[in-house]
Amino acid sequence: MNVKVFDISTEVIANVIDETQKNNILKIFEELTKESHLITNCFLNLELAGYDLSPIYYFNESENKSEFDYNRIAEDLLKAESKTDNTRNSTIREGLLFIKSTNSSITIMKLEKLEVIDKDSYEIKSELGKEKDYFKVCTFNGNYDDIKIIDKNRTAAKYWYQKFLGLTRKRTPEDNTKDVVNLLGEDKLFQQTLVDRDNYDEVKRFTEYYLFDNKKFDKSDLFNELNSSGLIELKKEDELYSEDSKKIDSDFYISEKAINQKYQRKIQTSPEVTVETKNYLESLRDNEIIFNENNKTITIMIDEDYLNNVKEKLEDE
Repeated sequence: MNVKVFDISTEVIANVIDETQKNNILKIFEELTKESHLITNCFLNLELAGYDLSPIYYFNESENKSEFDYNRIAEDLLKAESKTDNTRNSTIREGLLFIKSTNSSITIMKLEKLEVIDKDSYEIKSELGKEKDYFKVCTFNGNYDDIKIIDKNRTAAKYWYQKFLGLTRKRTPEDNTKDVVNLLGEDKLFQQTLVDRDNYDEVKRFTEYYLFDNKKFDKSDLFNELNSSGLIELKKEDELYSEDSKKIDSDFYISEKAINQKYQRKIQTSPEVTVETKNYLESLRDNEIIFNENNKTITIMIDEDYLNNVKEKLEDE
């Protein structure tokens, strides 16, 4: 097994390591690749121009792995972190690039918060694992159609999986949104232990409102929101999310089309009248529709922007 380390700042510096340092680095890989839920599923599209420039591709297709130039991967990362004038992009943090490989697999990891390890020995400090935004990982095990990205920032960095690694996300926003709403509707998005709790209906409703109120879905963010609300008290995401939800990417833009397909309703109130809403639950929550069972009435609030139009329509009759 090969293990390489590079300093990535304004230039690439290859670090020479001994056996003790190598073993410590392998422990970092072991710790930071445990993640099972905060993953973005990607693939290398061999039909796109430039696919052969991906580090995944040129490493995998290299006939002599023992003489492979890992410095090329580090240089590619520095290029991806630089602007068009070749100066470093100040919004991207400097860090260490770790590479672990065999003849058929490669794991590429960037560590951006160096306080979590001893900079000389690479020994893990206690802080490792507590932060969520200081490392990025790519794992490839020989299948171009199944490449995993772990990036605990709020949004998986495009420069990492797209510009640097040349990868494409496997799942569309609609794929992910459909899976979330369907699993939530089947009570399979979360662990069964949570589904069995007395306040599960509140957790479920909170999650639905999270979908309605945000443009992006983020597993880690929802986990934090649920904890902050007091509805759950969990330490890590895999205590919340089910085995079925592993297929859902760690973050994605929410598809309004998929939400509407799930929550739109046509409510017939009489042979002559049907009320249609693209999201009945959101309409009820926001008091746009008020149902009174005792009086057998539905009150529909008219948005100011639509008031004149409604008035004209009704007055015409």
